[in-house]
Amino acid sequence: MQYSQSKLIINLKNITNNLSVVKKFCKNSISSAVIKANAYGLGDVAIAKHLIKKKCNHFWVANILEALRIKKKISKINLYVLNGLNIGEEEVFYKNKLVPVINNYEQFKRWTNYLTKKKSFNKIIIQFDTGMCRSGIQESEMTKLLKDRVILDKFKEVILMSHLACADNKSDKYNKIQLEKFNKIKSLFPGYKYSLAASGGIFLGKNYHMDIIRPGIALYGGRLRFNKKLKNVASLISPIIQINKLKKGESAGYSRTFIAKKNTTTATIPLGYADGIKIRISNLGHVFFDGIKLPMIGRVSMDLMIIDVTRVEKKIKVGDFLEIFGKHQNIDKFAEIAQTLPYNILTSVSERCDRIYLN
Repeated sequence: MQYSQSKLIINLKNITNNLSVVKKFCKNSISSAVIKANAYGLGDVAIAKHLIKKKCNHFWVANILEALRIKKKISKINLYVLNGLNIGEEEVFYKNKLVPVINNYEQFKRWTNYLTKKKSFNKIIIQFDTGMCRSGIQESEMTKLLKDRVILDKFKEVILMSHLACADNKSDKYNKIQLEKFNKIKSLFPGYKYSLAASGGIFLGKNYHMDIIRPGIALYGGRLRFNKKLKNVASLISPIIQINKLKKGESAGYSRTFIAKKNTTTATIPLGYADGIKIRISNLGHVFFDGIKLPMIGRVSMDLMIIDVTRVEKKIKVGDFLEIFGKHQNIDKFAEIAQTLPYNILTSVSERCDRIYLN
């Protein structure tokens, strides 16, 4: 299999480094971790187990299915479900000791009524919408929630949170607007724990840190511009399965989008848009062999990609691996060329690519 399967290599040591960076940046905050979407494609169970060893004990997922799958593999884990409590899910959350993020007043009433019957008031997390217009308690629901303050005070732990829309851009004034809105919410609901900063928010400054930070992409080696001490985590490599000769004037790939201007040696690798390589990177992207930059040619197909290996034709052979992103081209740069986001790159890498964990 080693000669026919692409591999996503995950450097756990660098995840440890990135966790250390955000912890040092937020010394007075609890560091949790976002492991939704299979830990951004890197493997949620493996990543969670590693982070637990590094004394990171709180994890965020998107939905209940993600939470249940992880819970089967790691029984003692604190899992918070961001998409909230949908109708009829109360029993599942309760039995599996999962914590839904409450995103509207109807969810709040349904969940607290259920917990009242169980006489269980351990932890509740409530999200407020401060400007994403996506999920969270709306301003129109605030009065109702304030009247139910007596219910909130029954809980051993209450976490109030929100999410920043423009945290990737430090100079965006909207960050401050959302901070001010959230600080107003804090003043209306004092005495609890508060969380505002995900990866981008962490690097906006201490006013955004509060009690709990929620790093995601910063742990996994994306958005390295946030801080120079963050390190790349994921490397995607793929083996050469065929080497061909392309004569001047001949074409490569579907729709003949590449015409050779000279005699060219090509290599085919088993990686395509079904594996998460965006078709728009066709004829634009590069891979690397021994640090040497080699262009992608022709249109990316479902399962295969063609590389111009003329520069290294005397060194290269079937079975050699080419680096798509990693040491020589991090996911930020690769995403830029593909005209997308590093989140999209990582979460799109298919299960056909074997996950290998270093350290």
